[in-house]
Amino acid sequence: MMTLHTPGPWHLAVYVNERDEMFPPHIVGLLDNYSVADCCGGDDLDLGNGRLISAAPDLLEACEAAIVALSDDAPGGALSEANRRAVRLCRAARDKAYEA
Repeated sequence: MMTLHTPGPWHLAVYVNERDEMFPPHIVGLLDNYSVADCCGGDDLDLGNGRLISAAPDLLEACEAAIVALSDDAPGGALSEANRRAVRLCRAARDKAYEA
């Protein structure tokens, strides 16, 4: 698959001015300090969104690893329903990350 995003890792940066006012969370790619995304405000919802966005490269890597691990041939040749469901969910999440 082609990489269509800034490579991870990413981190969440929150800036506070001298009046203790918080700016919207800012997600930064650590490899080149490239701005990846900004959230719209500075409340708890925006901070949560920022944490989730900053985890995106790690979550994508985890999905790709889970697909491989859960798809390995099981003893007797059959995957459990839980493994099949997990693989479907991981593939759907991975594919969503690469949609145009």
